[in-house]
Amino acid sequence: MTAMMPLQLQSQRPSRTQRGVTLIEALVALVVMSFGMVALVGLLSNLRYSGDIAKQRSEAMRLAQRDLETLRSFSVLEKPADAKADVRDYEKDIASPPEASSFNLTNGNTTFVLKREVTPLVKDKTEPQARTVRVTVAWKDRGNIEQKLFLDTVISRTDPVFSLALGVTPPANGIRQPDKRNPVIPPTAKDLGNGSSAFQPGGKGTAVWVFNNVTAVITVCEVGAETTLSTVDSSSFESCKNDTIGYLVSGVIRFSKLDAPDPSAPEADALPYPLSAYLNLTPSQFKNKAGTALLPGGNDYPSPGYQCFSDAPLSMTADQKLVNYYCIVFPNSQRNWWGQVLLKGLDTGTDAGQYKVCRYSADYNGNTKIDNEEHPESYSAVSYSLARQNFLVMPGKATATCPLLPADVSASRFLDYSTYQIQP
Repeated sequence: MTAMMPLQLQSQRPSRTQRGVTLIEALVALVVMSFGMVALVGLLSNLRYSGDIAKQRSEAMRLAQRDLETLRSFSVLEKPADAKADVRDYEKDIASPPEASSFNLTNGNTTFVLKREVTPLVKDKTEPQARTVRVTVAWKDRGNIEQKLFLDTVISRTDPVFSLALGVTPPANGIRQPDKRNPVIPPTAKDLGNGSSAFQPGGKGTAVWVFNNVTAVITVCEVGAETTLSTVDSSSFESCKNDTIGYLVSGVIRFSKLDAPDPSAPEADALPYPLSAYLNLTPSQFKNKAGTALLPGGNDYPSPGYQCFSDAPLSMTADQKLVNYYCIVFPNSQRNWWGQVLLKGLDTGTDAGQYKVCRYSADYNGNTKIDNEEHPESYSAVSYSLARQNFLVMPGKATATCPLLPADVSASRFLDYSTYQIQP
């Protein structure tokens, strides 16, 4: 037992070969870790550079947007001589500055240079209706590399006060209101819940006009003499299916006793029944492609070609200042009508006690012509319903003329109340 002890101790000692392998493994691990640390440092550097670029770009975007919004904040087209210094105008403030502007932001690490270029929207126009604006913001990043950002826009030469025009009712044709009905449909018409509305002209009688809620095209239906809108529903008109359609023409009639009335607020009481509107239908003027002959079907209006109703009072009363009228026009086989809307039930002329009829009319949409929706003297090719075809009845004296009252922003009048004589 004593003789074998040294041999056992010798076999438990680690060999020199094992100690060398351990050292190599440690060195390899150190090298691998070193490469990883180098890659991590590069990644952190790139992340820092990218973050820095993102911050600088957002600051440049903010500067460019602020400059554009400052340009859009003009309050007048041309500054009056007595205006305050801080009043911004279109003519002078929307321009290219002679020099670029420099900005050093708080906690920033670069200098931003902003340059603005303003040019007419239409080249070589001395008085443009709009101007194009390009804002360029340049800066140098952490690597001393130049960066740039561009923003482009167009600024219209429109008086800011006309933003109030958003509250003006648009033309009726083709516009749908939130209640899912064409706006020319009378407000008192009853929605039947099936895409149509029923209207009883004159408030009584056996005729009911059934409107298509989208197009406002009318189908005339007959009901019992005692029927009222409160008692009808969609089932009341299921059997009323015919090819006879009609288009609505409606409006109001106002009155004045003054030789120079204010068309925006006529003061007189409504004239009594039988005041109403009527139509003078004329043949269609549509021609063939060669323009040598009128197309057929332009004068074959049904008989009667129209029906009109009004709510004129039975006698003069101070409780009613205007008269509403509603006409249904049955078109020709071309599905359109031509002619005039006139008033009857009053004596028109130029003598004392006679009346003159003016139509409210103006180029409301600015297309340099009077469209059917804008109450022309004579209508042409009308194939849809019309509303707000309004009249003013005034004294018929030869010295009295239909008043003109165009829109005037300086007088806070944003609607055109101009009128033009149509009768006699």
